[in-house]
Amino acid sequence: MIKKVVVLGLGRIGGTIAKTLNNCPDYEVIGADISPQAAQFWSNEFETRVIEKNAFEHLLEGQDAVISALTFNENPEVARACLKHGCSYFDLTEDVECTRAIMEIAKDARPGQVFMPQCGLAPGFVGILGYSFHKEFDQLDSLKMRVGALPEFPSNQMMYNMTWSTEGLVNEYANPCEAIKKGQKTMIEPLEGREVFSVSGVEYEAFNTSGGLGNLCNTLDGKIRELTYKTIRYPGHNELMRFLFNDLRLGEAGERRNMLMSILDSSVAVTRQDLVLISNVATGYIDGKLEQRSRTFCVKHTADQSAIQISTTSGALTVLDLILQGKIERTGFVEQEAVDVEMFLANRFAEPYRKSELGSIADEH
Repeated sequence: MIKKVVVLGLGRIGGTIAKTLNNCPDYEVIGADISPQAAQFWSNEFETRVIEKNAFEHLLEGQDAVISALTFNENPEVARACLKHGCSYFDLTEDVECTRAIMEIAKDARPGQVFMPQCGLAPGFVGILGYSFHKEFDQLDSLKMRVGALPEFPSNQMMYNMTWSTEGLVNEYANPCEAIKKGQKTMIEPLEGREVFSVSGVEYEAFNTSGGLGNLCNTLDGKIRELTYKTIRYPGHNELMRFLFNDLRLGEAGERRNMLMSILDSSVAVTRQDLVLISNVATGYIDGKLEQRSRTFCVKHTADQSAIQISTTSGALTVLDLILQGKIERTGFVEQEAVDVEMFLANRFAEPYRKSELGSIADEH
């Protein structure tokens, strides 16, 4: 039976999600955006509609699901509309408060109706991967989740190019970060906790950023000594961001943060020649002995799509396919860690992840 899906927001990520899903014979897709240019750009790939801001409800009647590729500020309203019309809800948000609002909305879900935010890369696939380690140990001790979307050919002092949402980037650099330390849930400062490690002979740095853990702090509360999420960058990036966000106080909410986003949008070039690096390292006890396990993935861009488009699209569509095709049967809020990682990787939409796993282990210094 063909499933009907609406994709709201036809930027680079949303448009790619809609195009990829529409190319699957099991799905029929409508894409909607407030921008006539965005709708026109994708109109040869799938059915598109131009809508007024927040005027999308007429598209939801008779639909099986909605994927929101809108900003995190708009997602709770989309989730409430999905609740009203009985369709399942998926989004790409990394914002913690947005997800909490959707959890509340999901409490009134109809039987079989699913609310699954944070479905992209991080949060998203990285949470599925991270939680999978708990099955490998008698007792999980620590889980270090490291993810970065990086330019393949950095050429500026920041060693960085824009590969996705400027608002999302600033949000994760500026907001407090969830973590588990010494067995207790806590909040830690963004841009702190810098560490250096290498993968396949290339050196990287990583530091605290918000939003990447999804619901894992709740799921692993009381079950692990340490849980942290950090963003991967090339060495030198963290020092410059600390200067902008902390010394110049451009990370403060309001006018200063808007100024920073404007500067980044106008001065930092976008690139589609990127890579997405994922390194999850877990330690735990097996038969009383402390052991380490890790899995590392490196998704690379193609001639047609950036790595962040590929990895985010794959993450979102894999979980949507598992839900709508009945592989996972749930009602209400669904956390990413409800998905078995091997079931995820076996899915038709997960091929980019299957092909990108590395045999090497991240060697920490």
